[in-house]
Amino acid sequence: MKKIFIFIFCFLSFFIFLTHKINAQTETVSGEQIRNFDTKIIINKDGTINVQETIVYDFDSLSKHGIYRETPYKKTNQDNKQYILKFDNFSVTDENGGNYNFVQSESGNNISLKIGDANKLITGLHTYIISYKVLGALTYFSDHDELYWNITGNDWTVPIVSATSEVTIPGSTNQNQVKTICYTGSLGSKEQNCSSNANQNLVTVKNNNILYSNQGLTLVISFPKNLVAVLEPKEYIPFSQTLLGKLLVLLAVLAALTWYIFLPLFIPIRWYLAGRDPKLVGTGEVSAWYDPPKTKDGRFLTPGETGTLIDEKADIREVTAMIIDLARRGYLKIIEKTKGEFSLVKGKEKNKNFMAFESKFLTDIFNEGDEFLLKNNQMYEISESVKNSYYNQLVLDGSFPKNPKTVRTLYSVLAVIALFTGNIVLAIITFIFAGIMPRKTLLGAQQSAVAKSLKNFLSSQERQLNFQAKEQYFFEKLLPYAIAFGVERVWVNRFKDMDLAQPDWYKGYYGSNFTTALFILSLNSSFSKMSSSAMTSTRSSSGFSSGFSSGGGFSGGGGGGGGGGSW
Repeated sequence: MKKIFIFIFCFLSFFIFLTHKINAQTETVSGEQIRNFDTKIIINKDGTINVQETIVYDFDSLSKHGIYRETPYKKTNQDNKQYILKFDNFSVTDENGGNYNFVQSESGNNISLKIGDANKLITGLHTYIISYKVLGALTYFSDHDELYWNITGNDWTVPIVSATSEVTIPGSTNQNQVKTICYTGSLGSKEQNCSSNANQNLVTVKNNNILYSNQGLTLVISFPKNLVAVLEPKEYIPFSQTLLGKLLVLLAVLAALTWYIFLPLFIPIRWYLAGRDPKLVGTGEVSAWYDPPKTKDGRFLTPGETGTLIDEKADIREVTAMIIDLARRGYLKIIEKTKGEFSLVKGKEKNKNFMAFESKFLTDIFNEGDEFLLKNNQMYEISESVKNSYYNQLVLDGSFPKNPKTVRTLYSVLAVIALFTGNIVLAIITFIFAGIMPRKTLLGAQQSAVAKSLKNFLSSQERQLNFQAKEQYFFEKLLPYAIAFGVERVWVNRFKDMDLAQPDWYKGYYGSNFTTALFILSLNSSFSKMSSSAMTSTRSSSGFSSGFSSGGGFSGGGGGGGGGGSW
């Protein structure tokens, strides 16, 4: 009875195990799969190999375009050195010799073949015959040569039911001179669920079990030396390890050190050594001075030049000062027709003793007539031209070694680039020093001291000498400089008790009720409005040009637009 029980138990156990194995295999290989992966390899006498892979692929009920095949073109030795295999002459056909569409590319360390038609869907069973030639596939030892080849690859996402390979060796060999071994499983596995056979010049190998996803079949063949030429693969040297690569890496490191460490330190040092104005020896700024600074040739600087010299910036107030100075000298008249609306009327001064930028300004505003109505005209481009002329003229006269605006712009751009590259320290330092980096020459520093002395006089609250107060010419002559310095209120206030006549170059809205206080109030409110709005009316607050600017509008300008078409 006991023997019968043991027999039944063993029979049932074997039956359950066999049923489970069959069910597992059936479940695993159902659906999308490779029915057969058959490889034929011919080892050539020149050391190359020809490979033909016949892949019978079952898409089952799925609708797909085709398959992709990836093959590594690098192999790594025990010293972790990489060598490059050269793949040539790719072709893909079906079992009847018909060509498949395929795209060859490199992806990572793989040569990738994307096989199929993007405009066509297929299903069921299809055969792909992939042929190619490889240089550098063989390995050469002191006592034998060897082909160590991964037949299927280990990165398939579907199971391979059957994998076979047939390798042909050139020349004449004995059966005992050729050795072979095969491996199966995932990457790194030493399993040998396969069978291989060497019959003189022909070696065959076959898997014994299904190769599931990420499992493959690998073959190793040893054969006698001198049957094939020595054709070893080239060692792969990363670009960073080449002489040029090392040089570029070094330059990149130096650039990073310069950008993130040296530049933030260099800019303050640069300012200390070359960004400060020269120190004056002897007489510098004084409490009072009655004349503007002069160039080395003895020419008095214009109000706009003088204002630019002090703070190294040309602004609207310097342009305003020039307009009033030109009016004072008889080249134009300022007429306030209605409150806040000004016109510049061409003067009758015959003595054309003015600077080139003043001449250009007068030509620009009176190019269409003798009256320039500020309400209906735009002066942004004209005023920008005047401000740039101040910088250029001061550089030409030797007051600045370089254009201050250009220097500030250079450092501002550097600060923006630093900000976008995450170099916050450099961005902050550059933004700080951008405004103070422009410097004057020794002559410029001397002229600036004179200009500041004149500003001290104009902004002083002390009453001036009687003979000066009685001369309206003195008031009008220095008024443009006071505007350029931004102290016109103080200057005019010193004449509030003086009986000054309305200048002949200015006609105010208030008619004959002229006082210096009312005069400067009108200039500061209305004329300032003219300078800030009329002079910038050709651009919006976000910097776009008007369609009515001096350059004129054009079809396709402004916002919107674009285009398209069929594809």
